[in-house]
Amino acid sequence: MAFADLDSAAQLAEAGYRIALEEGLGAVSARTAAARAGAAASAVNYYFGDRASFLRRIQALALEEAAAQREALVAGLSRGPRWNSLADRLTLLVAERLEAGRLGFVLLGEFEIEAEVGGDAELQAAAGQGGEAEFAFWRQAALTLGAAETDADGWAGLAVGLLTLLHVEPDAGERLLWLAPALRRLGARLGKAAIEPVPPGPAPDEVLPEREHANETARRIVEAAIAGIAERGVFRLTQRDVAARAGVSLAATTYFFRTKADLVEAAMVELHRQVRAEVLASADDTGVATVMAPAGGFSARVRALGALQLAAAREPALQPLAAAVRATRGATSMRMLRRQGVNDADGLDAMVWSTLMGGLIGKLRFAAPADREAVFGTMRDHLQARLFGSL
Repeated sequence: MAFADLDSAAQLAEAGYRIALEEGLGAVSARTAAARAGAAASAVNYYFGDRASFLRRIQALALEEAAAQREALVAGLSRGPRWNSLADRLTLLVAERLEAGRLGFVLLGEFEIEAEVGGDAELQAAAGQGGEAEFAFWRQAALTLGAAETDADGWAGLAVGLLTLLHVEPDAGERLLWLAPALRRLGARLGKAAIEPVPPGPAPDEVLPEREHANETARRIVEAAIAGIAERGVFRLTQRDVAARAGVSLAATTYFFRTKADLVEAAMVELHRQVRAEVLASADDTGVATVMAPAGGFSARVRALGALQLAAAREPALQPLAAAVRATRGATSMRMLRRQGVNDADGLDAMVWSTLMGGLIGKLRFAAPADREAVFGTMRDHLQARLFGSL
């Protein structure tokens, strides 16, 4: 391939990456990328062969940008007065990581779903390596800032979990209100310091009430939407496709859910209810059996809920619902901790524990099933003992 050809391929890849970053992975096609690059649609196939190869190149660009943004944070490890705590320093770094790379996190999340659904081994391997690299960065950052080796996985897990939890939130102030208390509480628990309980309020389960569907047809439509989102994401979902999956007419679908937005909202609420119920029913109190699919990756329901959350990052109409779902974070963990004898945990502890576990699960999302469960179990048990004592 001539140098001019290499430049053209790079321009097409960059155009595809920018479209994916701004509009979502589902908006990328040979036509849209070529149009932005000022080339013919056939150029994508000429340089990359097929869409799968084109997506792999876009994923590589996204991972390269993530690595560059992490590298830019290294200089900030020594900033601030000497009395800043480890928790405060990490709060600043996570906040800056989100400010610079929020949509990049959304795109990498979309690639993780694409890798699972499409079964592309190369996409999966790259996604797994990206998750490992993000976790390793925060682990090393914690150690550099003075964390004990025994606690480094906890700091890294919470940092990654918070990045995942908050990358759909566009408001920097709102993100900070979640970051600072969570990281400070982790520091207090690890340091065996006195815990200042959070003010009482509505139970997390009450923030997003369950909704009754009109009848069996409406329930079938919502389940069909959930299945479609798990397989194809929100962008590709259509009411016509949902109607076909549910075995009903398009008119019936639009009767119960007038717009696609109405259907997506109903799917998000129902999915949250289902996932919460499954995790609470987990026999081993970990929830990992229902969150992670047996063959690797996330279960279809958790993947669908993730897809809905990612869609909220780009769709303002979904953001209030995404915030309501986020407000329930810790509801399942609180019950689990109570069942295991942790009676002094409050809502903030439960949110921290749930988010930390989410960070560990995300790190291991594309690991081999046997390794994933063994490593997760070891890390979970160690951190549970460090935070709450031996149970």
